[in-house]
Amino acid sequence: MDLTGQHGPSADIRPLAITEPLGESDEAALRALVQDIETGFNEKRPDILDGAFTEDTVVVVPDGTLIRGWSDLIAYHTRRLSSVVHDWRIRANVLGIARIDRDTAIVHMRQDMDTAERSFANHGTIVAVRRDGRWWIAALHNTNVTSVEQ
Repeated sequence: MDLTGQHGPSADIRPLAITEPLGESDEAALRALVQDIETGFNEKRPDILDGAFTEDTVVVVPDGTLIRGWSDLIAYHTRRLSSVVHDWRIRANVLGIARIDRDTAIVHMRQDMDTAERSFANHGTIVAVRRDGRWWIAALHNTNVTSVEQ
């Protein structure tokens, strides 16, 4: 806080994070990342589910578990898909996409989960980065939705 009682140099002016338009090919590629999450989960294929995550990815799963790195993520999903969630199904939908700059995007998604006992939903935020012309998931934070409302 400065001497005028404001935070930072100009408390009334905030920058925009979203400065780049989202082109059709980028949108399609980013939607495909979410589709691969759904396909990999439903087919119990961690190679598909985790195929687009970067080597240094950071993932927070709905129960709050923090996973760092692709090898730990694929090990986690290999165990999980063959045990606890082996009969679960998801439908993953993109809620919104914003391209921050030429090579960075934020994807908001919803996963509707169906189990033998119940149905519930998760919302997720993906930080995607483009490297060598391909979009990758650098980070994903997924959390349970307390209500089935969006």
